[in-house]
Amino acid sequence: MPNILMLVPTTPNDFAASRGSGAANLLTPDPREVWQDSAVGSAATLDIDFGVATAIDTVFLGCIWNAVAGATWTISGGLAGYGEFTIQAASALRVADRAGRTSAMSHAFWHGDDVLARYVRIAVTQPAGEAALAIGALLAGLSFVPMFNQEWGAGRGVKDTGTFTRLPTGGISVVEGARYGSYRWTLGDLTTAEADYLYDLQLDRGETRPMLVVEDPGAGAGLRSRIHYGGLVSLRAFERRNPAQTRWEFQIEDWSTEGDVLCPPAAPPVLTLTGEPLSLGGEILTIGA
Repeated sequence: MPNILMLVPTTPNDFAASRGSGAANLLTPDPREVWQDSAVGSAATLDIDFGVATAIDTVFLGCIWNAVAGATWTISGGLAGYGEFTIQAASALRVADRAGRTSAMSHAFWHGDDVLARYVRIAVTQPAGEAALAIGALLAGLSFVPMFNQEWGAGRGVKDTGTFTRLPTGGISVVEGARYGSYRWTLGDLTTAEADYLYDLQLDRGETRPMLVVEDPGAGAGLRSRIHYGGLVSLRAFERRNPAQTRWEFQIEDWSTEGDVLCPPAAPPVLTLTGEPLSLGGEILTIGA
């Protein structure tokens, strides 16, 4: 199985969407703040300008709502324009769910040989007659894949923000919360260069900035369950026994849940003044030109 993958996104110099509303929400950490498409049946493009030639090997569209099985995406790029070469030909937008399940929220994920590009264009198409796409996150950049895979003992957990309280009467008080995933793993036999990279990664991300971790980036059933978009928690120091044996434990918590309430862009309220003009000391008060 392919080794675990970690991605800290490269910050774009400029970003735009061909249509829809809330394009800037794709670059905010909160996946509930979404870009909302305004049409179906044709491609909407999401354009990234890194400002300079940049090596990338991973593109991630996270927390996608309404994507049906027939939804597709393509990735193209170039050094002088968006259409110089194809990074990924048209393929299914949704990553594979586990057998027997179709999640309401999905992700799109591409990982391959690194390419050098300043401009990257992502085109997404939702079939005609379906609800418009809503997408909560976009990450692109050069991933970190260790020489050796995660050690045995890694595992996923589930956390619940709700409460279950026994009352004095013997009854139960339940306050429903959100359920979200967590994941813990250990990287062992790290080289000095790998340990330095992971140290810089934690200095950059801390416990407040998002990143992407994919347990096994190989395409196949259950890939959606192996993708974690979220923040690192419980940062720990590495253990170095000798120059060839450095061991580091990590943990990440998902930022999104199946039951998330989306925050689509809303038009600002229009201020309307009615009635008699306001006056201050005989002077008429006006607002605007």
